[in-house]
Amino acid sequence: MNYINFLSILFFTFIISSCELGTNSTGKLDTGDSNNPTLISSAEIEKLDNWICVPGNQVGRIKADFNGADIYKTFGEENVLTTEIGLGEGETKRGLLVFPKTKNEIQVLFQGKVEMAKLESIRIKGIGSKWKTDSGIKVGTTIEELVAINGKDFKFYGLEWDYSGRLVSWNGGKLDKKVSIFLEATNVEPVFPDLIGDKEFWSSNPKAIEAGLFVNSILIFF
Repeated sequence: MNYINFLSILFFTFIISSCELGTNSTGKLDTGDSNNPTLISSAEIEKLDNWICVPGNQVGRIKADFNGADIYKTFGEENVLTTEIGLGEGETKRGLLVFPKTKNEIQVLFQGKVEMAKLESIRIKGIGSKWKTDSGIKVGTTIEELVAINGKDFKFYGLEWDYSGRLVSWNGGKLDKKVSIFLEATNVEPVFPDLIGDKEFWSSNPKAIEAGLFVNSILIFF
């Protein structure tokens, strides 16, 4: 065997061995080393998540004592976004989005102005979202269902302004004051002019029933 043939055989042996070991797109061996874990996609992490919200205590895996770093660690940087979140009347506050731009997106706000040190509230607003409270409230819950869950009628603000349809009070019912909701109409005709503006209305109002009000977002406070 001449020297050139020997080098050729050696080269092809190396190629075959490399293929058997497997390489990734960077050329490094894909050994499954725990120090270099594979990133988990949002679709995969959502299958594993806990979607139950307990007012004052938790929203899924987010606990009352979590800070911003804890949320990034829990869900992974690919599933969390730091951004400005609207508060109404043109005001914003820096917070986090978890599962951004998906139906399960949640908006996380913290107390204070700078550091994400202590949780203030979490807002759930995606149609078809998996999140729900331990009492059964979810985006899409009807006003009649809310009354049944609460055990009493409740008060809410009128529609068509910055705090459109926000809860005023559970009126001493079963629901925790650390959970709030915003309502939206499925039938807008009864809304004008009877259910609009900075006024308080009862859930028993015939116009509210006729408007087919439902929960379009949920606020969990800590």
